[in-house]
Amino acid sequence: MKTNKIYAVLLTVAALVFGSCSSDYLTRDPIGGMLVQDQYEKLPNSLEGSLRGLYSYLYSFDDHDAFGLRSIDMYTDLLCGDMALTSQTYGWFYTDESEHTRANRSGYLWSLFYRILHNTNAVLRAANNSTTLRDTIAIYGLPNNGLDVENGEGEVIYAYREDDALIANYYAQALTIRAFCYSKLVQLFCPTPAHIHAAMSAGAAYNLDTYPAFPVYTENNMDDPQPMAPIAEVYERIENDLTQAISYWDAFGSAIARSGKLEVDVSVARTLLAYSYLNKACISTAYDVTMPRVVEPMTQARKYAEEVIYFGKYNIIPQEEFLTTGFNNVENTSWMWGEDVTTETATGLGSFFGQVDIHSYSYAWAGDTKVIDKNLYDQTPEWDGRSLWFNDGSKNQSFLLCPDGKFFSTKAKSVNFSTASDDIDREWLSDNVFMRMELAYLIAAEACYFLNDMTSAVAYLDAIMSERLNPNNITAAADYATFKGTLLDRDAFIQELYRNWRLELWGEGYGLQTFRRLGHMYYYQAPDGKVMDKVTRGANHLYNPSKQIEYTDESIYTMTIPSSETTYNPHMQDD
Repeated sequence: MKTNKIYAVLLTVAALVFGSCSSDYLTRDPIGGMLVQDQYEKLPNSLEGSLRGLYSYLYSFDDHDAFGLRSIDMYTDLLCGDMALTSQTYGWFYTDESEHTRANRSGYLWSLFYRILHNTNAVLRAANNSTTLRDTIAIYGLPNNGLDVENGEGEVIYAYREDDALIANYYAQALTIRAFCYSKLVQLFCPTPAHIHAAMSAGAAYNLDTYPAFPVYTENNMDDPQPMAPIAEVYERIENDLTQAISYWDAFGSAIARSGKLEVDVSVARTLLAYSYLNKACISTAYDVTMPRVVEPMTQARKYAEEVIYFGKYNIIPQEEFLTTGFNNVENTSWMWGEDVTTETATGLGSFFGQVDIHSYSYAWAGDTKVIDKNLYDQTPEWDGRSLWFNDGSKNQSFLLCPDGKFFSTKAKSVNFSTASDDIDREWLSDNVFMRMELAYLIAAEACYFLNDMTSAVAYLDAIMSERLNPNNITAAADYATFKGTLLDRDAFIQELYRNWRLELWGEGYGLQTFRRLGHMYYYQAPDGKVMDKVTRGANHLYNPSKQIEYTDESIYTMTIPSSETTYNPHMQDD
């Protein structure tokens, strides 16, 4: 949240270089602001500047409901029902509350991620053309002692330079960004493996190896239209890019200094890879813990999540801080990846805090309230202090169940959390979280559950829940200890895991994928004692309150490739 003018200028220049208004950039020559290869190669310090430009897309402002990753997090959390729009004055995000994200957001989602992909591939191609690092690695291998490559006898057979380490870092960042884009696209535009398996069981003639996803572009094929790649190929691309990035960081990492948390690092790459494997696992109603389609990806998900946990660079938000952080400062030690919002990069009214935080001068404060789904809130046990993240209405019924205890600006504390007009934040400098450490623990807990290692699964989930005890409940510790004892039961555990995914990461963009991956295993006992075997929207939704949600309804939850793209790609016209 500090002002960093030099960094911001670099971002702005790079964004101007990379920006594009063309909708058919996948298959036609770059025009306007789109990067052309010979232009790129004339840029001073092109790799660093270009990477900064790629990062600027993550928070680029298109409209008050289209401001990069954090607006997409809102789309998906609203679509699955974990976030509810309870009142509407200005109309932003109503399309998602009303379950019309597919019809209204597909174009934005597609264009944003493919713009990043195009420019990431240009960076990788230019790096290949301007350096021999990859060829050198192919000949001598990666360094295994500092920057030296030593043979089995301890003799140095090649010595890399510090400049090589810097280039390896740029490679690793670009590969991770590319994998992140394909990971988001496969989550948004493809059925889950469980849906595909169910269709196969019903007689459909396709599987992960044949089901068409979308075109996959790399630095080697980016000049020509590509056919629809099967989902399996997309996962393979994600895995190859991230494992290569991880190998570069592991080998050269000691010589690389991360300039800030907006840059991805090896922990981000490992967590992205673990999450990709988690979503790749085919968890259907007929699964068992010995199926290869469950065991193999879950084993990899566990491996990479545990590496992030055991290396210990980041921490779970501790008990004494989880109600005071405001999730507004990138310096928080649980944040693995995020944006340090400055006066130069703030997007004002059209920002996550502008749309969600009632302590910031913007839409949430003025009437477009976004809150936690009441059914999800009602499931929170009295020992769980995360209920305090949400307004219980005792102070102001107008903001009932708003996340005023989870997302609030730094100014809120100084004015005793007043929402008076003179007290609210009009600077919009709250930082944006993209990934935090708790994600790795949830991945590890879920992977262990599906690998039938309940002891480890409970331990990973407990690592989060034991830091979330309600400080206003004097029996919270004892009540939680009793509750924890029930979690070795598999049915009890999966319900609690599902609740933790939805509650711990509420407003951070994981709700929809969690629902699509685990929704069929869900049930809970409502306050009236009725057992609900499907996710049901709370009564506080402006649209479709109390509706049972069918996770199998792909007409709602899977985005569609925009017609503007199919028009220009002859392969896509055939599919």
